[in-house]
Amino acid sequence: MDISSIGATILDRRTKGIPGAAQPFALADIAAQGWNVLKEDMPLPLMVLKRSNLDYNTDLFASYLDSYDLSLAPHGKTTMSPQIFDEQLRHGAWGITAATVDQLQVMRDYGVSRIVLANQLVGKSNLLTVVSEMNGDPEFDFYCCIDSVAQLQNMAQNLTGITQTRPLNLLIEVGALGGRTGLRSQAEVLELLHEITQLPNQFSFCGIATFEGAIPGLDKSEAPVYALADLVLEIVQNIPPDAYANRDEFILSGGGSAYFDIIADRFKSLSLTVPVRVLLRSGCYVTNDHGAYFSAQEEARLDPNRHWHEKFRPALEVWSYVQSLPEPGLAFLTMGKRDVPFDAGLPVPFKRYRPGTGFLDIGTCKIFSTNDQHAFVRLESDCDWQVGDMICSGISHPCTAFDKWRFIPIVNDDYGVIDGILTFF
Repeated sequence: MDISSIGATILDRRTKGIPGAAQPFALADIAAQGWNVLKEDMPLPLMVLKRSNLDYNTDLFASYLDSYDLSLAPHGKTTMSPQIFDEQLRHGAWGITAATVDQLQVMRDYGVSRIVLANQLVGKSNLLTVVSEMNGDPEFDFYCCIDSVAQLQNMAQNLTGITQTRPLNLLIEVGALGGRTGLRSQAEVLELLHEITQLPNQFSFCGIATFEGAIPGLDKSEAPVYALADLVLEIVQNIPPDAYANRDEFILSGGGSAYFDIIADRFKSLSLTVPVRVLLRSGCYVTNDHGAYFSAQEEARLDPNRHWHEKFRPALEVWSYVQSLPEPGLAFLTMGKRDVPFDAGLPVPFKRYRPGTGFLDIGTCKIFSTNDQHAFVRLESDCDWQVGDMICSGISHPCTAFDKWRFIPIVNDDYGVIDGILTFF
């Protein structure tokens, strides 16, 4: 990858998070500004990335993948930050996953050479963009999901008359009943596979993909994940070997950031006549969170039937001020839906800092609602918050946190600003 141009990007007061009195500067020079969040050098609200926790998570997952002989194409939609993609690739990621062609275009512009589109490739413009990238760069390795003969026909029609230097690599997607995209049965998979083989100049069958994180019943138990993994294995074991005999490997892909260890355990049991690459697509591991993913990781760690017993560290924090205490037991923070995710749980206040005093006990408190620019906080009697206190909150669901910030400072453990990333949503 070549991300040097990102460091040359000029930031100024029009960028959310940059002080109004700051003169324009290149992102690469941000450490030279000497800013510290706790010294109020930057305006709040502000989302920050903790460097130490980011490094810890990246190293931990790289070690896990190596130990279990797994591959990773982390989902880029989580961060949409080429700087983080670069770190993930340098830590051994096999490729990067995209959800849309827009995301793929960003990845390609910064030199990502292997991309998995974990979605359906539909529509003429999207298809022509991908083919153009493949035709223009013989080193570009691309894969996408497909889950119907109708989609195959749509793609074939849009490729009519278009020169392809190589066929498109397809991963047949399998899904759970009542879940998201993906075929539901062995018969459907075999029918689609037959149709793919009729168009060898346009398409190439490379393996099977699934996503276990959107299955009905996960709120009650993990049983649906095991059931989906077993369905996928049964389907693969019944695919005629000549469908992949000419390939160097068979790709078997799944694994978000909540149940990747279950998928890994099940998928690693598969043996075929060609090598099997078990490809995880976890994205949120890199920052984890204080909400949904933290809870999922805790469940895994406490389950003796699962092999994941490590602990990721939350790397994302959002700092805001106490701006109003209009009645007993109620506070308002200077952050809202424009600044923090709210789709998978509200932020969790866990740290309080009073300028001129230092860190103080947070007390018993809970954010119970958000408006565009306000967070509603219920305070118990042990809270002695004051207007102007700085509150640090953890978030739930990194994917809908990064997309609210074009610029995110990276801080050390003392909250000195040592670097920064840009996002491209």
